[in-house]
Amino acid sequence: MLPGAWLPWACLLLLARPSQPCPVGCDCFSQVVFCSDEALATIPLDIPPHATDIVFVETSFTTVGTRAFSSSPKLTKVVFLNTQLQHLEPDAFGGLPRLQDLEITGSTFFNLSAVFSNLTSLGRFTLNFNMLAALPEGLFSHMGALESLQLQGNRLQTLPKRLFQPLKYLKTLNLAQNLLAQLPEELFESLGGLQTLRLSNNLLSSLPQRVFAGLGSLRELFLDGNSISALPPAVFSQLFCLEKLWLQHNAIGHLPPSVFSALGSLTFLNLQGNALRVLPAGLFAQTPALVGLSLSHNQLETVSEGTFAKLSNLSSLTLSHNAITHLPAGVFRNLTKLIKLYLGSNNLTALPADLFQNLSQLALLSLSRNLLTTLPEGIFDTNYDLFNLALHGNPWQCDCHLSYLFSWLHQYSDRIFNIQTYCAGPAYLKGQVLPALKEEQLVCPVARDRLGFQAPGLEDGELGGGWDLAAKGRAAWRRCTYSNPEGTVVLACDEAQCRWLNVQLSPRQGTGSPGMAYNATQEWELKSSCGTVSVTVSIEARAGEP
Repeated sequence: MLPGAWLPWACLLLLARPSQPCPVGCDCFSQVVFCSDEALATIPLDIPPHATDIVFVETSFTTVGTRAFSSSPKLTKVVFLNTQLQHLEPDAFGGLPRLQDLEITGSTFFNLSAVFSNLTSLGRFTLNFNMLAALPEGLFSHMGALESLQLQGNRLQTLPKRLFQPLKYLKTLNLAQNLLAQLPEELFESLGGLQTLRLSNNLLSSLPQRVFAGLGSLRELFLDGNSISALPPAVFSQLFCLEKLWLQHNAIGHLPPSVFSALGSLTFLNLQGNALRVLPAGLFAQTPALVGLSLSHNQLETVSEGTFAKLSNLSSLTLSHNAITHLPAGVFRNLTKLIKLYLGSNNLTALPADLFQNLSQLALLSLSRNLLTTLPEGIFDTNYDLFNLALHGNPWQCDCHLSYLFSWLHQYSDRIFNIQTYCAGPAYLKGQVLPALKEEQLVCPVARDRLGFQAPGLEDGELGGGWDLAAKGRAAWRRCTYSNPEGTVVLACDEAQCRWLNVQLSPRQGTGSPGMAYNATQEWELKSSCGTVSVTVSIEARAGEP
């Protein structure tokens, strides 16, 4: 049974029952007859003459005979949901001149002949989730008024090229979830008024060059969930009214530069889950109306600077789950209306300081699961509306270079959500959350001061020492890092006091520094560009309490 398919009709049970007779196994409400008795073995003959709608849910009859509803000429809607229906006799719905909506969903029948004569008023025809393997070419010959045709979830493998020729007024055609491997080039040529075409989740591997050439009114095209590996350059060249295009979850490895050039009305494009490695120059040059663009789950390694230059109306851009290692500084420069930007799950190691400079409306930014260790100073200074920032899954080095991000997070802590910024280094801060630290902890090792003394680097997994953050505009005092030549003792101080001391007593690789015995004292003379200080450490062993 299709979940929830009959619920709108079940709600009719809440209505007051009228007093007129009702067929056995059915319930009658005003002009609607609702039949849900599994014991119902045939179409009732005593349907109230004033009824306009009749709905069968999970009934057991298998056949609808010739002119089975002819005693109810006022019927405008006939629905079969999850029934055992297997066969329709010729002219099964004859004698229903007012029938506008016919639905057969979730049945077990697999074959249809041209049994739908004289349905000249039918506007909506639904044959979803049955077992239809083929459709005869003349099936819709007497349905010239049809506006909606639903054929989703069947077993259709091929379609006659003239199947839809009589349907001049069709607006919606749903062929999703079938087994279509190819489409005749002439299949849709007569559907000039079609607005929505669904071909999702079929077996299409290619498309004829002119298969959509007659669809000048089309607004929505669903091609997702197929096996399309390439698109003909002019396949969309006549779709001047197209607004939404779904191409996700195919196998597209490259795109012709002009493939979207006729889509000046396009507002949404989904290319997620393909095999794109590069985006041709000018690919989006003729789609200035785009509001939403998804390129996630591809194989992009970089994006050229002018790729999005013409997309000034774009509000959502998804580039996550690619292999992007580098982004040019101006790649987002013209996206002044961008609200959501997803860059997560790439291989970004660094970002230009002005990457987000013109994105004053940016509200959501994902940088999660990259290889970022730090962010440049001022990178978010113009993103006044940014409130949702995803930073988790990066190897953040919580040292002086991260002080800008630290201060920015504290400044906007009342409005920032989704912050999980864990330190990957230095070793003594590993696993701690950046906003929970104190700024004094964000110190950097000195590489080599003017006296030639080497301090330990973060890669050694030790506390580094101090760094002159005043040069970065992040502190009002001078900081100095003192160390011994071996780098086993590091002291970080500012003008007022010394704040951090790291003493390594176990031998380091390449040195012979011994440990210290209990009840011993050792003194070190530490040097830096600021001068010299002495540090004395004593270890006193105390007897345990009895």
